[in-house]
Amino acid sequence: MTPTSWGAGAWGGWALGVLTVLAGYAWLAWRGSWGAGRAALFAAGCASTLAAAWGLHDPLQSMSAYAAALMLLGQGVSPLLLLGVPVRARTTWREPNQRWWARWLIDPWVAVSVFVLLTLALNLPGLFESALANAVFSAPIGVLLLIGGLMMWAQLLDGSRGIRRRWLAGLVGWLASLPMMLVAAVWVWSPRVLYMPYLDVLCLWSLSPLQDQHYAGLAMFVAGLPLQLRAAWMLIMGDASTQGSP
Repeated sequence: MTPTSWGAGAWGGWALGVLTVLAGYAWLAWRGSWGAGRAALFAAGCASTLAAAWGLHDPLQSMSAYAAALMLLGQGVSPLLLLGVPVRARTTWREPNQRWWARWLIDPWVAVSVFVLLTLALNLPGLFESALANAVFSAPIGVLLLIGGLMMWAQLLDGSRGIRRRWLAGLVGWLASLPMMLVAAVWVWSPRVLYMPYLDVLCLWSLSPLQDQHYAGLAMFVAGLPLQLRAAWMLIMGDASTQGSP
């Protein structure tokens, strides 16, 4: 593995992990008769995971591609994987025999804390530049954002939601998404390049480093909209939107 891109072993490990998760889901879906629609959503999430790997494997090729890949994992893959599991199955995650992990991974306040801290910490110049300078860090960062996205989205879907009142869950989710949108705004409107490794790199599509950073912020903003819209819908509609919710 070179300092700025993945080798064959990293690609193989990434693909093996996704295929293992998909095989486990197929077994559970077959046992529970979850239906083709749910399976298609989960399969789309797995395919999106592999697509995101392209943007992660060489962080210095483009900040916008790298940011889009990270956001795809955190805000695209996460809801697809969760929606692939029926509400009745997600409800069992809170049963006593599963509390040993559920009280940490789908506790609403733990989820919000992890999501906000990851959003802020991973965009600090010191940490983010480490990931850019050495691609070894890009895969773990992607996994962390995927986990944070799963935890946050679980609080906006019935069954896994930890806050009973939908309007309150929506408010909490909307507030938790604000730091992410703030980072996106900083990237879009900053008059200078914020991350030094990109200053001497020729970006894809012949973009200047500053233009590439602006597009990275736009990618983050667009990818963050579904979370904000879902949270706003729950906040506005409240318990009246319970019927037919995912």
